[in-house]
Amino acid sequence: MYETILVTGATSGIGHALVHDLCSRGYRVYASGRNEVALAALMAATGCLGSTADLTDPQQALDLYQRARTALGHIDVLVNNAGANHRKAPIAETSLEEFELQYALNLRAPYLLGREALREMIPRGSGYLINVVSTCALRHPSPMGIYSAMKSGLASLSQVMMKEAQPHGIKVSTLYPGGVDTPFRAEAKPHYMQPASVAATLVTLLTLPADVVVHEMTFRPPSELE
Repeated sequence: MYETILVTGATSGIGHALVHDLCSRGYRVYASGRNEVALAALMAATGCLGSTADLTDPQQALDLYQRARTALGHIDVLVNNAGANHRKAPIAETSLEEFELQYALNLRAPYLLGREALREMIPRGSGYLINVVSTCALRHPSPMGIYSAMKSGLASLSQVMMKEAQPHGIKVSTLYPGGVDTPFRAEAKPHYMQPASVAATLVTLLTLPADVVVHEMTFRPPSELE
């Protein structure tokens, strides 16, 4: 049913594992990330297409979508995976610059990419948006207040996208993964989920029957209860 997929945040962690998984299954993938060397290696290893983009720049986000659409011919699936929490700090110790950076990457970029995807998919009457949020949007942990707020905003935005897309035959899923052992974290967390495991979980959404859609999915490592 789905053939072409745009994946953001593909040069490490979940996105990197996801591109490997998708390409191994025959999907045509356009990958993006900020690390040019890592992206080149990913393209060589998997045969995916791709280009670098700094998604904190709104024009680069818009340009990325158009490059991907041109390269693939059309985009069946958008995976809004890129995101980051640059440091942990109590709200009182954060800066406006940190707030704006978190907003630009974790909320504005998926909004822009999702908007462009809907503009393409609605006239066609098909497509799939997968927004990778975080259990932080459910738990609101301190000292990750800004990150949690932006991910909560993305979760809300994703729910609205779901309602607006449904009449047009477009699926939207909001994912809340728990702890993942990725470079996102300062230290290794081998008891957390592995990126390949999260990627495999995500890919199952693409294989469900046409009359089934997962609106929301929360999944965690066995060591994490809440």
